Amino acid sequence: MFNRIRAVHIAVNSIAAATKDYAERFGFKVTQTTERPQDGVRNAFLPFGNGDAVVEFLEPMVPGQGGLAKWLEKRGEGVYMMAWEVDNVETAIKELKARGVALINAELEARAKGANVFIHPKFSHGVLIELIEKRT
Repeated sequence: MFNRIRAVHIAVNSIAAATKDYAERFGFKVTQTTERPQDGVRNAFLPFGNGDAVVEFLEPMVPGQGGLAKWLEKRGEGVYMMAWEVDNVETAIKELKARGVALINAELEARAKGANVFIHPKFSHGVLIELIEKRT
């Protein structure tokens, strides 16, 4: 069902500090930074290996505000979520539901509005996992 990990998303207090550390310690280079005001986050992408996977740093746009800020306050910096590639999201949803796995945004209405599908963290030892359909 799962092909590979496409992304590891790491919650950080400062993208500037995190990208500097990863560049100096591990040789990573930032290829893109964006802001997602609708989610209240800034992010930076660091390609991993041949570039098919990325490490993504996420920082709250406004310290102390939003879901990511609350997560950082509770848990501190660290892995926030991962993106796992599947051949077909619809098939993966059916298989996971058959196994009793709770999903977020798996309803057709949510997906029709552009929502991504996630495995609920209660079923993955606290890690939010996004299902990403394989690129064709």
